[in-house]
Amino acid sequence: MQDPEYIKRYNIIDMGLGFSAMIRNFVKGSKDVKGSKDVKGSKEKLHGKIMEDIERIFMATTKATFDEIHATFCKWGVKNIVLAERVRDGKVIKKSGPASYGQIAKTLDVVLKVAIYYSYLPNCETAKILMPLLNAALDTEMMKMLGRPGTVEAVDEEKYFRLQEIVRQFIIDKHNGQIMPVQFDDIYWKQLNRDQ
Repeated sequence: MQDPEYIKRYNIIDMGLGFSAMIRNFVKGSKDVKGSKDVKGSKEKLHGKIMEDIERIFMATTKATFDEIHATFCKWGVKNIVLAERVRDGKVIKKSGPASYGQIAKTLDVVLKVAIYYSYLPNCETAKILMPLLNAALDTEMMKMLGRPGTVEAVDEEKYFRLQEIVRQFIIDKHNGQIMPVQFDDIYWKQLNRDQ
């Protein structure tokens, strides 16, 4: 019999990946990439890597440590996760290729939000320590609102960390520091989607 806590963690991470709008952009299996011998799809790879790294994330006690673990994961993702080919009206509008740093970061940020902020993994005390370290899962509309037009796909490591600094400054300026970045995207995703 498998450990119930492991299964709970496994399922919460799976829900987080499903909650991320990014996951639909990634290759689902080997049939999506011509000549690929890799039978694992991107979701499975991401899930496995997050399960592998989650203990390190849970042990982070400083922003610097958290950011280092986060960056290492994103660099792995850029090398290992592939975007699916995009087809519209029977024509290829974007060829398959490596995922961007921003796409991997957003996916991880959503999963960590679901696991730590929504589900209080690994436990309540640790989750409360980790919540202020979590980053905002920014989308294109939020970036535009922050005065940084562009797409998540175009975000590299340097831009990603700069955007997170802008979010933290926005929170100080507009919310008197009363919310966390992990709450920022909940608030503004709802607001921006209501406004459209």
